[in-house]
Amino acid sequence: MMLSHLVYMFVMFVVSNYIQAYQFNISLPDSAQSEIEKCIQRSRKSPAIHWQAEMACGHEFFTKLGPNNLTDEDWAVFKTATVDGFGYTPPLFGISTRREVRTLSEEEWTNVTDVFRELFESGILQSFSRLHGKATLRAHKGGAFLPWHRVFLAHLEQEMKKINPSVSLPYWDYTIDYEIPQPYDTVLWTPCFFGENNDTVTSSSFKFLYGAHGAVIARQLAKDFYSTRLINKADIENLKGFCHFKDITTGVSREDTGHNLESLHDSVHDYIGGDMGVVENAAYDPIFWFHHAFIDYIWETFREHQIEECTDIDIESDYRPANDIGWDDIIKQGPEDSLFGYSHLKTLDGLWRNWTEMFFTYEPQPACGSTCSGEFLYCDGEKRCLSRTKDACKMQLPTQNKRKREDRNPLVPQIPCESGTKIKGIKGDGRTMHTSEAECENILKVERQGPQQHKSEDRTSETVTFVGIGILVGIFVSVVPTIVIQIKKGKKRQKYENLQ
Repeated sequence: MMLSHLVYMFVMFVVSNYIQAYQFNISLPDSAQSEIEKCIQRSRKSPAIHWQAEMACGHEFFTKLGPNNLTDEDWAVFKTATVDGFGYTPPLFGISTRREVRTLSEEEWTNVTDVFRELFESGILQSFSRLHGKATLRAHKGGAFLPWHRVFLAHLEQEMKKINPSVSLPYWDYTIDYEIPQPYDTVLWTPCFFGENNDTVTSSSFKFLYGAHGAVIARQLAKDFYSTRLINKADIENLKGFCHFKDITTGVSREDTGHNLESLHDSVHDYIGGDMGVVENAAYDPIFWFHHAFIDYIWETFREHQIEECTDIDIESDYRPANDIGWDDIIKQGPEDSLFGYSHLKTLDGLWRNWTEMFFTYEPQPACGSTCSGEFLYCDGEKRCLSRTKDACKMQLPTQNKRKREDRNPLVPQIPCESGTKIKGIKGDGRTMHTSEAECENILKVERQGPQQHKSEDRTSETVTFVGIGILVGIFVSVVPTIVIQIKKGKKRQKYENLQ
């Protein structure tokens, strides 16, 4: 029997027999005993999965859980995909159309959240989350990042469709949120959509989902001055100033190029914080999937740019150079290496056109004049598509929600997220949770002025410099001859006086 199974059985035994533990002379503080008892009593009345809740209660005081090791049941999920030739054959439920979350109807969004709840209840979501946690060096900081995640998302989407064939994986377009003064005040951070943005998630259809360490998933958006920022439209346009896959992906160098899609992606993880800020924890939060769907969307728009505006590029083979695959500590991210969890697929297979021809396609980003409308999106006077803020959420929780009972008290203390691989993004713009709305508006105003403003300032500076130089030259030209003449006159006078 594998060691991980022995550890698992031991933890289960201790937790399920927590009362008898006192009889085995295991010394526990009174406060710990009381806290465990209260925690388990709350779990009996809550909508949580009881055995998971009990494990979580015992975890805080009995043992520190190790890494989220993949179980035989987890591997079975991905082995099935390999045996079925996932990617080679057309999907059973036809092609999906991925749309921005705020363009979905109430019924469509409820269907999505219900499917995620079913995936959680069945353990499928946890299997995918653990695979991602174990793919730190196989699918990050190198060329495999985009193709691996494309296959990963397409697989989960097929699992979603097994539950409800009408559902597609939506994407979260945060460029819309970037354009409001306080991006963390968007309507998405309400019970209508994602739930809390600066606490454990105890509202919305995603309440009381347990993460990597047996604790309720949590977030800490824009928590301090050093927080990073969301991706904006200028970032996406900047990527299209290049033509090759290597130009927008991670190589050996760890310096920020300003046009690395993986680095931009890291910033969103870092901005959300909490579980999303740690590689091993991130995929337990449903936001992970909507975030990565948009990263994949951005990549697809880049590929369309390659086809339409670049020359002599085969997007199915365009990859990183063999001597510049990624950071020096990554593992098996070469073009011919198998994808982690999908041994029948190579890294280059993630670049196939058939993913967006047979499996999924994208509805374009919401834009004024097309899909920027409805209850949660609007166009401003500058024809910018913007998100409504939190006060736009007037709806009650969807009537189809599986979890109707509520328990506002967290079942366990929040587990610190520092015990994993932290995701660090690019420098933020200063719009944090503690920044006033007026300050945020001013920061955004300066950001919107962008490079043009800087160029204008540079031209003004150059003009002032040239004028200043001109004045100095004028003074020099007019004054120096006068000084020379006076010196000559002085010498003549001195000579004349000496003669006398």
